[in-house]
Amino acid sequence: MNLMKKLKFIVSRRIDPFFNLKMDEKMLYLVGQGVMDEAVRFYKNSDSVILGKYQCEKLEVNIDYCEANSIPVLRRISGGGTVFHDVNNLNVAIYIKEQSMPSHYIVESMKMFSSAIANALTGLGVYAEVGTHGEVTVNGKKVSGCAAAKKFRGFLYHATLLLNTDRKKLHNALTPRKVFIPGRKYVRSNRAVVINLYDVKFIPENVIIKAIFKSFSSIF
Repeated sequence: MNLMKKLKFIVSRRIDPFFNLKMDEKMLYLVGQGVMDEAVRFYKNSDSVILGKYQCEKLEVNIDYCEANSIPVLRRISGGGTVFHDVNNLNVAIYIKEQSMPSHYIVESMKMFSSAIANALTGLGVYAEVGTHGEVTVNGKKVSGCAAAKKFRGFLYHATLLLNTDRKKLHNALTPRKVFIPGRKYVRSNRAVVINLYDVKFIPENVIIKAIFKSFSSIF
């Protein structure tokens, strides 16, 4: 009999991006060290730009726009590309022990978790697929991006899910206006046309959260 993995279910109400980035790293550490049960956390951030660990701010962000609009630019512990967060964007994070990874390979594990999100959305009536870089697409447009980190003997996968985000603000924040030639090589974001889930179908957040949690729990 195939039983779903028992994961701790967490919905965080704090929308402070500084707090939530620190919490991702703290929970990864606690789970990896066996101090805390493996968990899935759902949270939101106020307006913010989040850089991948190996990225250059000047290549990814319109710094002047962000400063003028009081949008902080932060860096997370995982790789991947730059994302824009606001309160209409749902963040999903799973923290598991390294030995619990569904694949020995980080990229394959990421795609499996992205497939779980896609399956959850499809089950709710919005047909979704997983792209080359682990992104989730609806109607050929990106509705969710993802990143991962393996550290402290733990594994973190987190994804953004665009519910009804301000796409104009997203575009302005993530479109650099100044030419910058770096002195070294950096990871660049994979630019894609994005779509909000609610442009396709409105689904209550609590329903989405429960569906994704159930889908995550069943893939191990």
